[in-house]
Amino acid sequence: MRTALRRAMALTGPILLAACCGGCPKPCPQTLVPLEQLVREYNANAAAVPRLWARAKIALTLTSSKGRTVSWGSTLLAPNGRLLLAKPEDPNKLGPADFALIGYEVSQPLFRLGNCAADGIYYLWYRFGDQGGMWWGRTALAGAPGIEDLPIDPLQLLAVLCICELPSDFTQPPTVALSMNTEPGQCAYVLTYIDRQPVTGRLVFRREMYFRWDDNEPRRPFKVSFFDASGRRVMTADLLNYQPIDHADVEPAPAKPSVMPTEINITWFDPRKKASGRIALVLSEMTTKRKWQLSACEPPDPEGMSPGSVIQVDRDVPTGGGPK
Repeated sequence: MRTALRRAMALTGPILLAACCGGCPKPCPQTLVPLEQLVREYNANAAAVPRLWARAKIALTLTSSKGRTVSWGSTLLAPNGRLLLAKPEDPNKLGPADFALIGYEVSQPLFRLGNCAADGIYYLWYRFGDQGGMWWGRTALAGAPGIEDLPIDPLQLLAVLCICELPSDFTQPPTVALSMNTEPGQCAYVLTYIDRQPVTGRLVFRREMYFRWDDNEPRRPFKVSFFDASGRRVMTADLLNYQPIDHADVEPAPAKPSVMPTEINITWFDPRKKASGRIALVLSEMTTKRKWQLSACEPPDPEGMSPGSVIQVDRDVPTGGGPK
């Protein structure tokens, strides 16, 4: 009897041990790369994309402080939008870029999120039936104290595309600093983007980018967290399914295609107003081909919208121009 029990223990012991350890978090690698190499790899991929056109499946949800929710779109049906990006022609200039995410329904624009470099304005606009709204601000003042938060900030959205270069000078702002998340199962290189706040000139954290720290996977961002002017984490983006970009009209063509995340899930929350937002993107047919004009990034005309639905988010900051 005892012999049989010992045999049973000998057989089941390793099985039980394997079952217990099957859920154990994977330890972090012993090898790592320095900040300079991480940024160099990231920028080599990003710099080969001077502009972008892509189809987009968009699903959007906005919830106001009064509990009113607006939902539109789906990532399960055919593409209902376009993504446009054009960087400054000066390769030494990191921004601001011209950008627009446009949602359509039967070729009618219903949603626009973007930044117009010529006008110096970033904006969010939507009109779904009898519900509509527009938020806009001056690009030069983005992140200044006293600015109201947009439900989804287009300047922040640019960072989640992972095709806009990071600063490579680590001695003065804007710059990035490196820390390591060594928690088993959550191993990551964490780059914190630091810049001077408009108006005050103070150094502030703007966002954190989490890169894969794994000996068997490419070092690419898989999550981005964003901070408001008070230093609170208010928006998080999960980045999935990196795919190559078609480098049409780019000379010289890169040795290998750049890649970017094609599934992007963003959540946003304003703890002061109890307002929130969600946007899910599925991108396809990404190309650098010159097939659109910069005028596509201009803010929509707010004419016809009720005064209370058009909000200048930096109205209490030193004055400037507005939408055309």
